[in-house]
Amino acid sequence: MESGSGDPLSAFIRIKEMSDLYEYLASLSLGADVHLIAVSVSESGRQPQIKVTVDTPLGITIDEIANITHLLRTDEGMIQELGTSDYRLEVTSPGVESGLEEPWQFTRHVGRRLIVHLKTTDEPDGSESRVEGKLLNTSPAGIVLGLADKKDEIAWEAIQRAVVKLDW
Repeated sequence: MESGSGDPLSAFIRIKEMSDLYEYLASLSLGADVHLIAVSVSESGRQPQIKVTVDTPLGITIDEIANITHLLRTDEGMIQELGTSDYRLEVTSPGVESGLEEPWQFTRHVGRRLIVHLKTTDEPDGSESRVEGKLLNTSPAGIVLGLADKKDEIAWEAIQRAVVKLDW
């Protein structure tokens, strides 16, 4: 893969390549309940570096990451998508500080404090509306947050993303 020259056409081609690579990886069976979160490609010397971020509802294990790494390293389709067999591959988990966007991501965080960014804003200055509380429960309809003096039910449709708030 060549580094883009900075012109809009080469930037478009790089985005198209990323989209194709993401779609290809999403079509693979990476394992039971494994979700593809993100794919990025960066130049690393003469080799492209491919970073694949995966997760499961219960949290991805090191063994699952090793299995996915082996699967991708030996997959002929991956080489065809990249146009080379000379690349660096990193398979990783999103980490606790990554945002939660899909309902399946929330379940393992029951009991933790979340900052939930809402899609709709009621703020007069147009600032983002958010709420912080302890995740008490998830359901097919949404989440229940424990606030200081009440419980707040938030529908999945209203959630833009959430972040786990770590207390250090």
